[in-house]
Amino acid sequence: MKGVVSASLAGAVAGFLAALGVVGGTVSGPHGGGLTDVSLLAVAAAREPGAATIGDSTAPAPAQQVPTDPQELDVAYADISLKLLKLDLQKMTDLQARVRGSITASQFDRVDGQVRVAEEYLRLTRQGKGTRGAHNVLRAREALRNAEFVWKTAQQVKVAANAISDIELARLRMVIEVERVMVVRAEAAAAKNSMIDDLAWENDQMRDEVQRLRYRFEALTARR
Repeated sequence: MKGVVSASLAGAVAGFLAALGVVGGTVSGPHGGGLTDVSLLAVAAAREPGAATIGDSTAPAPAQQVPTDPQELDVAYADISLKLLKLDLQKMTDLQARVRGSITASQFDRVDGQVRVAEEYLRLTRQGKGTRGAHNVLRAREALRNAEFVWKTAQQVKVAANAISDIELARLRMVIEVERVMVVRAEAAAAKNSMIDDLAWENDQMRDEVQRLRYRFEALTARR
């Protein structure tokens, strides 16, 4: 039993560090419990019972006629985008099944969150409410939820193995505050129904993503 606990702890530490661009592994789940390789597959299977796997079709799907009505075109785009994200999620699950530890819980959670956003956006689009601002609000709220998940995971790793510095914890906590502000800004832009405000939000969101990617890249290369 002691050996099993040690292995799980090592996996949790390695997985969180992988989310920061350091090493690979498995981390704990979004609700505080351990999220192992096996439970990752269970989560994916539970999301969509009876869902077809990638290998169910050996021939490319026939080309579908693209609608010309603007509303129908928006629905078709939202629908195909959701299907693509679900295949991305299935691909990650398939890779995890073949190569244990290849996908971390944080990586899986990120794509799973994108699927949730796409599902809700498709629902809004079918109701004629799928505006650019509405989509940005969904993205902002999901980014906040993901930031909170990463911070809580870091806290768990800190307590369990003291593998995360206090500065890193403070930085991750500040990311949450940034995402909270971004949610308010996205909601304000959506309320105005202003494309300029929507584009301003998207530009700032993209800039923040680039900065975070740069941080992760520099953290990785600094160890070489």
